[in-house]
Amino acid sequence: MNLWKDIKNQPPHAPKVVYAVIETPKGSWNKYVYETSKETFCLGQVSPLCYPADYGIIPQALGDNGNPLNMLVLTHQPTFSGCLIKTKPIGIIKMRDDEGKDEKIIGVPVNDPSSEDIQDIKDLPKSLLEEITHFFREYAKNQNINTEIVGWENRKEAVRIIERSMDCYNDMLSIKSLFLLD
Repeated sequence: MNLWKDIKNQPPHAPKVVYAVIETPKGSWNKYVYETSKETFCLGQVSPLCYPADYGIIPQALGDNGNPLNMLVLTHQPTFSGCLIKTKPIGIIKMRDDEGKDEKIIGVPVNDPSSEDIQDIKDLPKSLLEEITHFFREYAKNQNINTEIVGWENRKEAVRIIERSMDCYNDMLSIKSLFLLD
């Protein structure tokens, strides 16, 4: 099973509730990447920073950078690579690097009672937003990537980005089928 291609995020719930496939658990110094073509997890790199949240991809959603759309899932305890989490998007951190836009959706697990009252990015403590911002700035520095943190956006914008990314994924499939590509 291809965790990016075969797991469906479909209406009526998507894009207001989506699945996230976790690549890198919260607290890990290792960055794991789901290789969609190999259908397996690979060690991307080792960082001097630990991830502030579970980090992964949204199945069947293609980001502007040509990669699966990324998502940070705010869990109390780390899960594991390959864990599928039903997630409510609450906001987005917008970034830009040498390859263009690099947006990360922020979400909370639907099945976590402590997340019930979190509906939007404004419901999070400022210190958590600062921790996430710091992580991405320092991570980029350590990887010699020129990254700019553009800012934070609300749930409405996150849902719009997910919707657009799902459309991009479907467009990619249509183009591939026209040329009989995998």
